[in-house]
Amino acid sequence: MKILTDSGFDNSKIVEFGNKYLTGNGYLGCRGTLDEFKKTECVGINVAGVYDGVAGKWRENINAFNPLYLALFCGESALDARGENVLSHEVSLDLYSGIFTRKTVFGVGEAEVTLTSSRFLSSAHRTQICSRTCISANADLQLLLKVAVDPDVWELNGPHYKGVNCECGENFMRVSARTQEADIPVSVECRYSTPINTISSDFSGEINLSLYAGETFTLDRVANVVVGGDSPVWQSYDEALGEHLAAWRAMWDKCGVETEGDERADFALAYSIYHLLILAPKGEYSIAARGLSGQTYKGAVFWDTEIFMLPFYLATLPECAKNLVEYRIKTLPEAVKKAEHYGYSGAFYAWESQNGADACTDFNVTDVFTHRPVRTYFKDKQVHISADVAYAVLLYYSRTGDDELMLGGGLETVLMCAEFGRTYSYYKHIKKRYEILDVIGPDEYHERVNNNAFTNYAFYKIATEGVACAERLKNKFPREYAAIIARLPENIVENLRGWAEKLYLPAPNKDGVIEQFDGYFSLEDISVDGVRARLVNPREYWGGSGGVATATRVIKQADVIMIFNLFPDLFPLGIQRANYEFYEKYTEHGSSLSRCSYALTACRTGKSAGAYADFLSSAEIDLNGGGKQWAGEVYIGGTHPAASGGAWLTAVTGFGGLSFEGSVPKVSPRLPENIKGMRFKAYDGKNYRDFSVTQGEKK
Repeated sequence: MKILTDSGFDNSKIVEFGNKYLTGNGYLGCRGTLDEFKKTECVGINVAGVYDGVAGKWRENINAFNPLYLALFCGESALDARGENVLSHEVSLDLYSGIFTRKTVFGVGEAEVTLTSSRFLSSAHRTQICSRTCISANADLQLLLKVAVDPDVWELNGPHYKGVNCECGENFMRVSARTQEADIPVSVECRYSTPINTISSDFSGEINLSLYAGETFTLDRVANVVVGGDSPVWQSYDEALGEHLAAWRAMWDKCGVETEGDERADFALAYSIYHLLILAPKGEYSIAARGLSGQTYKGAVFWDTEIFMLPFYLATLPECAKNLVEYRIKTLPEAVKKAEHYGYSGAFYAWESQNGADACTDFNVTDVFTHRPVRTYFKDKQVHISADVAYAVLLYYSRTGDDELMLGGGLETVLMCAEFGRTYSYYKHIKKRYEILDVIGPDEYHERVNNNAFTNYAFYKIATEGVACAERLKNKFPREYAAIIARLPENIVENLRGWAEKLYLPAPNKDGVIEQFDGYFSLEDISVDGVRARLVNPREYWGGSGGVATATRVIKQADVIMIFNLFPDLFPLGIQRANYEFYEKYTEHGSSLSRCSYALTACRTGKSAGAYADFLSSAEIDLNGGGKQWAGEVYIGGTHPAASGGAWLTAVTGFGGLSFEGSVPKVSPRLPENIKGMRFKAYDGKNYRDFSVTQGEKK
């Protein structure tokens, strides 16, 4: 049993705890807020893959109406965690069941009233939210309980609903509406185990309680969030709980990792896995950069999913991995349109994907001094996103051998992503090579650079592996292959083969270091602390045309290091070690994706002490309320699921040494001193294999 607990109430931590105690089921995400909270406390019931736009504002994912609102009164006094009559308060989250619980004891004169409520988002039925509230007192009291499906929704760029309609009866309340942009019907209905007296003036229900000393009143609520053609599932709380717990046991049985000798690491890793489990997609939608914690980053899908989260699902929940890959295949037409828009062939995927549409704007940050929007080029120049998508499809195929998926769009996706890289590149006749110019690599502090090493190597690998994959499928399924190729640009396979042979790949210098991009070594040699000392405002954006890091070697996050993590066989360990030592000292770690990236390379190169520290930084980021909250004046807070994925990658593939030969898993452990042993499972394409590694073990 692993339970996260905090005692006492701190008003300043409402937003932080909303993230920290997030619950979810892959489709819905419920922020860790209290029953009596409303939109002013950032209550959110986030819905995966459903977006709405309001004229003049960023398009974003929607929050549903809140069926969990509950307020308790004794006479005119509100029994509220924010009040002065609180004797004790505690919140907890069971990581093995996804159940959030609050317990608050109030002083009412000489009496004490205890309010306990538990809730979960069903992992058996994606539309279902369940809650049980228990109220007791040590004296006879008259209490009033108010409940509602709160129609007042927390939104960053709303309002997202039109035609809001409220209905109620003796045992239910329902709020329904349609989204502004796509006219999608959204309905939230809650059913109560106790009859309610409805109050039409504020659309709430009341329950008058004559509570006797030592007795406990229990109210069960089962709600469904129905979007589009979804169907609600109605059960008793206990029936729903039984199915939910069974689903969680099954997930943890496949995904759990146990460590020995380090309780801190063990708990942090379990918390990271928990966050990946509550996001496991149950349909052809993907995972947003902030998961289901809110509307930050517009609820969009980034490269985070393919590079940092997909490996977890591939090794543990392959059906979820397939959902993630199919999301990209399904959105290929949008990527083709984007490439055409910019004048290229192939597929240019959205940097910030909302079901394939690019949510990324031209102005992504705001200058803290002038309060004017700053032009950034993330949408236009982070072309590596297409290589990342193709890498994910190829990784999935190498592990599963899923020919059906490859013939059903996977091969086309890979080849069209590589084709985009080919047509985006520039042939230099003097040097007789192709170069990829005017891009942004993973390091966003340096925009519009030439020959970003990660970008060039990533396109080289997906082109060469894509061609090899095409040849295998051609031999195995000639008729189906011919039909696929007929839809693609003429001679695409031959063109990619020739292009890859002539693509410029930056080589290590005499010190073994690969230059991040052309001219990087000539930038100002200054430390991260040196750049930080130049800040006038702590919310300044470090990148862009005039950022404090732009003309320096200081980088936002792992960049060259990513080459070794995705393609570890390209360079010997000595080269990897040299680059780790060079770039780590210039890395600000301004992204939650950065620490785990360095940790993985550290594991391979014998730097386990550094890897362990970076592992904890990734695994505990949401436990400690870490991560950047602002980019300029834009709020970017929320959970960090890619860091959770990175923590699992570091622990299992880094420390545990899990790797795959095709679909066959093997281990070569590199446990740090603090961790004496580790146990986990990995899927081999047919069955789950158990692995147990110990300190000092060589294989």
